Amino acid sequence: MSSIDILISSVLAFIMTAVGLSLTKRHFLVLLSRPKSLFLGLGLQIIILPVLAFIVTSFWNLPPEFAVGVIILAACPGGMTSNFISFFMKANTALAVSLTICNSTITMLSVPFYVGLALTTHLGETTSLSLPFWSAAGKIFLVVLVPVWIGITIRAYFPKTAVRLQRLLRGVSIILLGLLFLIKFFAPTESGGSGITLQEIGLILPVSLLINFLALSSGYTIARLFGRPVNDQVTLGVEVGIQNTNLAFLIAATLLGNDNLLKPALVYAMFSFFTALAYASILKPGELKKAVFFWRIEEGKQPES
Repeated sequence: MSSIDILISSVLAFIMTAVGLSLTKRHFLVLLSRPKSLFLGLGLQIIILPVLAFIVTSFWNLPPEFAVGVIILAACPGGMTSNFISFFMKANTALAVSLTICNSTITMLSVPFYVGLALTTHLGETTSLSLPFWSAAGKIFLVVLVPVWIGITIRAYFPKTAVRLQRLLRGVSIILLGLLFLIKFFAPTESGGSGITLQEIGLILPVSLLINFLALSSGYTIARLFGRPVNDQVTLGVEVGIQNTNLAFLIAATLLGNDNLLKPALVYAMFSFFTALAYASILKPGELKKAVFFWRIEEGKQPES
């Protein structure tokens, strides 16, 4: 793991602690008692988005390796960044964290299936791919579960302190994430940067924007169709619209050993955070301004489910 990736994981763990400060055990009990949004989110992430990626790459004239990279990206759902946006916009954070935990297990089976199908479809290759389960589980435990548990514990024993910290950390966290994305994209390749060219960005960006639009739209449409409240609409759209680019990097560069396959994930990471934030701001107008300037903080408000 590069020094930049270690830095990103450390900052994400810090952010997940901030996320935990906004949660209590009751949030998860409410979610489990009414799990419709959880099942909808898993269906969108594990089935709908990869299928859309296969359809788009079948009709889009992309170089085959980039087409495979788009499908790899679509098969890697969610992650800590999407959890942060739900926290930042005061959406259903418990739903976001629960989706990350659930899909991290399911992708051990679904990702090898989609990657194998993509390689066969676009490159005429077959491969036997298996993801490092214990390594992935360990990262989820250290970067998601432990920090969230720390935040929930602080909230339980020091509620006033937790509320004050939320107000501070919401603003600090978004600045840190923005800086990390810039570092990842522009750093030299030997330090863990991208090494992508402007010509490659020009090829990949249009299809990436289309995939992102379809992802956000499908999250919103399905949530509305099934009568989910606004907070769930925000969370489901964001969870489908932001992909786990770190997992895509691992599959493309480390397990398959092909840097061209990871370039769609690099381009997608360049803008998807900001489009997801814009999507959330449209559904919850005014929340972004309140969060950035610390105008108000609500205590003990449960996300709708």
